[in-house]
Amino acid sequence: MPGARACLFSLCERSFPLPLRLEPLHFEVLFCLAGMLTLTRRDGSALRLGTRQVLLLTDISDLTDARVETGLKGVLVAVDARGARESLKTICNLLGGLTLNTDQVRRWMVSRGGCAVEGPSHWSQAAFADLDRLPQSERARWCVWKSVELLYLLSAPEEPAAEMAPVLDQEMIRTLAETRRYMEEHLDEPLSISDLSRRACLSATTFKEGFRRLYGLPVHTWLQQRRMERAAELLRDSSLSVLGVAQSVGYSSASQFSAAFRRQYGMSPTMYRKMSEPA
Repeated sequence: MPGARACLFSLCERSFPLPLRLEPLHFEVLFCLAGMLTLTRRDGSALRLGTRQVLLLTDISDLTDARVETGLKGVLVAVDARGARESLKTICNLLGGLTLNTDQVRRWMVSRGGCAVEGPSHWSQAAFADLDRLPQSERARWCVWKSVELLYLLSAPEEPAAEMAPVLDQEMIRTLAETRRYMEEHLDEPLSISDLSRRACLSATTFKEGFRRLYGLPVHTWLQQRRMERAAELLRDSSLSVLGVAQSVGYSSASQFSAAFRRQYGMSPTMYRKMSEPA
């Protein structure tokens, strides 16, 4: 598609400083097939991209560094909005006159500091399930198409409740960051919205919406993702049994943990550990 480029990529474990710069009206979509990437913001908060998730970038000036924690593989789609304008218009006309509200997408990305992670969600699960079935030669083109589809989904009008979203002032950001660190340190414990919001001295609604705006994910989705990331670290770097790993991230049942891990990584904990062993 004119104005869009896509490529398959692979990165070894490494760290690199930011900020770099994205050109105006330019955005990138990264489909992660394997590995993990951590982006650190100036306020110390982190945004993590894991396997079978999608990273959207429109502005990375607020990021200080990026770290590839395990071998990262995926498909990168880079779009120049000006060059792709006519192509997008043609696609929308072919699909019955769909409307892409790019201003809505821009506001959505600005509220997330120019970077956001999509998934795990019904959309991302379906996108990666189809991607797995395609030959290597078709994966880049497929991801360009799915990027357009994601752009359409993000351009849908916000629900009225979003207009009442809390203002993320410095005090709110500090409070949410402290609560996130607490969650990181207590992944083995039950963590409820009511307990966390009381700890943050915020109403449950303000806590949930503020967390989503700052970190790009609902609280429970972020917590589930972080627990699975921690479990993957333990499977790679410790000798704990699968049950021991499960208990370390808040699961009392190995079967429930294994089902959650499979949804996140597409394989069982035992298989993940085996694939992570040095050759």
